[in-house]
Amino acid sequence: MLVIIAPCSFKHRSTHFNLAATAKLGFFLSLLARLDHKIVLVNTSHAEEVWRKREEYICRAGDASVREIVLRQYPVRTIGKFLNLFEVGAVAREIAQEGEPTLIWAYNAYGFEALLARALKQRFNVPFVFEFEDWVMARRKWHPKSLIDFLAWRYVMPEPDFCLAVNRSLLKRERRRSGCDAQLCPGVVSEGLIDACNRQPAFPKQRKHQVVVGYFGTLHAEKGIHWLPDLVEQLGDDFVFHVSGNGPLAEELEALSARRHNFFFHGFVEKETVYELMADCDVLLNPHRPIGTMNDGVFPFKVIEYVASGRLVVSTALPEANLAAAYKAIAFVEYDKSSIVSALKAARQIYEQRRAQIETAAADVRHRFGEQGLLQTLADVVVASRDVETGEVDAGVLELIEEQR
Repeated sequence: MLVIIAPCSFKHRSTHFNLAATAKLGFFLSLLARLDHKIVLVNTSHAEEVWRKREEYICRAGDASVREIVLRQYPVRTIGKFLNLFEVGAVAREIAQEGEPTLIWAYNAYGFEALLARALKQRFNVPFVFEFEDWVMARRKWHPKSLIDFLAWRYVMPEPDFCLAVNRSLLKRERRRSGCDAQLCPGVVSEGLIDACNRQPAFPKQRKHQVVVGYFGTLHAEKGIHWLPDLVEQLGDDFVFHVSGNGPLAEELEALSARRHNFFFHGFVEKETVYELMADCDVLLNPHRPIGTMNDGVFPFKVIEYVASGRLVVSTALPEANLAAAYKAIAFVEYDKSSIVSALKAARQIYEQRRAQIETAAADVRHRFGEQGLLQTLADVVVASRDVETGEVDAGVLELIEEQR
């Protein structure tokens, strides 16, 4: 049995604003389901501000059965997140009644995640994987929850057997804290994305007078997409835009889609549809607010998918993440409208100039962050982190590891 502690829902993923968390965890969950067909997901998101008791759902992830435990919710989310900390003992007991975990997985350095990971690690002493995606002080430095999260990460979070860090800054922080084995993992690449993009080249000859631009992710001003209406107006009919996702700006983008024939807002769609939409694009846009102002505490998950697609990626500055080949292929712009407009107007020429680098970068991230490489890493953690005899390890897991080698 695998235990995942994360602020996301697979039962209600279409209404969840944190699409990066859901998408990336969905990818890892699909890999973990190959190692164990029984998964418990502790959903810590507190998605609604209502009085609601702890709930449970049963979902499917491939061949795996996923039991989703949703923590209590309260009318004020900030207070609710604090009160959720008092549920750690009860949730740990519920998990213990289900069976003994073979792996504990925590998404980010949040207070509840740290406390529950510690309780389960002390009780079962099984491998613990820490997925470090955001620095707790990146967005709200002096908020009470940020301070609680920081203290929980610094003093309560157990030493991971393995850490997947989204950028080098977070990797260094965790190594200083625990000295654990850590690997950079700024994103993941699905075989479905690779297949879709291999079937459709960027800038096809039959579309030589038009450029198709895409954005796929959370619809929040922090992501820079509040500029999209102005970009559509300035660039005119020679540019077509495809946008999918959900978030606070969804209604505004839906209205834009209704009045502009060259802007298509798809709302939340399943990942297979996202891959097909990406494959239809020539340029993929990441106009994220400067991450340097957020203590290099985040990394846009979609950038790795964008690079793997083989399209031209137009992006604002990104933190250091050991992605030299990818960064040579990306067209970096300033965090302002005029810089983005200039890059998009020159997109076809930039793509032709950097085509070799773009293809090299796509091959690099597909190899490093694709399903096969990460599956072997996870399988090795499940086995190698446990001080057990070979006979105690599930035969299917050992066979899978041998296949990957």
